[in-house]
Amino acid sequence: MIYKVAGKEKGTIICIHGNSSSSKVFENLLNTTEINQSIITVDLPGHGDNQKTSDELLTFSILSLKSFLLDIISDIDDEVLLIGNSLGGHLAIEIATEIKKLKGLVIMGTPPLKKPSNFDEAFVPVPELNSFFKEFPSDVEIEAVTEIAIVNKENKQRIIDDFKRSNPSVRSALAEDLAKGTFVDEYKIFTNLEIPKYIIAGDSDPSVNRSYLDEVKKDCKLNCEIFDLKECGHYPSIDRSDEFINIVKDVANKVF
Repeated sequence: MIYKVAGKEKGTIICIHGNSSSSKVFENLLNTTEINQSIITVDLPGHGDNQKTSDELLTFSILSLKSFLLDIISDIDDEVLLIGNSLGGHLAIEIATEIKKLKGLVIMGTPPLKKPSNFDEAFVPVPELNSFFKEFPSDVEIEAVTEIAIVNKENKQRIIDDFKRSNPSVRSALAEDLAKGTFVDEYKIFTNLEIPKYIIAGDSDPSVNRSYLDEVKKDCKLNCEIFDLKECGHYPSIDRSDEFINIVKDVANKVF
């Protein structure tokens, strides 16, 4: 559920995966010897090895996922760098102001949403991506969304396995939260944060409106940087593993 690697230098890097995914997307980062800070990867409730069955967690609401993460982070007496992929990035933004020792924020596959929700502006309308909001997509639908979400096809099965293992209620809960507008104003939070912020953008990410990210950076003034990765889809930590690790290494050295 929680996987840790102790570092030799100050600073803790916390990695949060996306909807119907798991901490396995950060496996290469967790196993690298290139980074000297501590690294923590977590399986959100209903994902990976964290198949909780309590009534509270079965709601899988945004509020419960945020509470889960904040409980973990509250036990860390160290400076923190948050890294979030897709839903994990949205969660990272939403809890950022509640982390006292937050030194940096990295998001990928995560255009910060405004309030009221500007989903159509931030994301590209791709029918296959609707599978991320369906409780029981077919095997054909899962195969189709995975095919467009990842460039490195050698790792496609890992994405499929994570998807099928995740609790179906995760997706319906997320769809309900989006419909209700449960998300806070992530755009406002992200652009106003005074800490260094970084956006990793895959040139083949089927979901994110790349020009929207430029607007985000512009409104951030001076403390935001975008890393564009070629031949990279929705999962930079998998598609461009070496480049991703180098980015994290450089960012960690800057913020800690």
